[in-house]
Amino acid sequence: MTVRRLLVFSLALVSILLVSCKTAEVKDPFKERVDEYLTVDQGATELFRVLMMSDRYLLAQMDHADRIRRNEDSGGDRYMTEELKKFDKIDEERDGVLTVWLYPDSGRLMKVRPKKLTYLMEIDKLIVEDIQRWSFDFPARDVYPTQFDVRYRVILRKTLSDDEIMKEVREKIIEKTGSR
Repeated sequence: MTVRRLLVFSLALVSILLVSCKTAEVKDPFKERVDEYLTVDQGATELFRVLMMSDRYLLAQMDHADRIRRNEDSGGDRYMTEELKKFDKIDEERDGVLTVWLYPDSGRLMKVRPKKLTYLMEIDKLIVEDIQRWSFDFPARDVYPTQFDVRYRVILRKTLSDDEIMKEVREKIIEKTGSR
């Protein structure tokens, strides 16, 4: 009988320990801000919002979902996140806005113009390259809207130490000059 009581006691103790033991939850420090940014806002001045980080590319459409849709391009989205990894040398968050014009007959891109720059030249160039790969679908069979804004939020995160960054810069300089 004592062995049985000891076994029951042990099982009860282990159960209590398992229930009370909390595993460390890995929380995304950007989750709240990302969710807030991508929440559909009917009062937004832009038609699309894009969030770009080196590990994610997220898009939300603010209005006209029944008239225009961006075609999926997961390969292109992945390529853009890979390109952004090159800039993860600082902790920085910037917003930019582009105005897009579409041809009224085909719905293809006519022109793209920056409206609000991030003031990081390489990032501004990357954003323009990103929007130029977009294509659209028009469920109502007429092209509308033909002009709209796209807001980008780019979040850079420093992933290397200062020494690693300096080593990388030195290697690039040596590569460009061809000398040691």
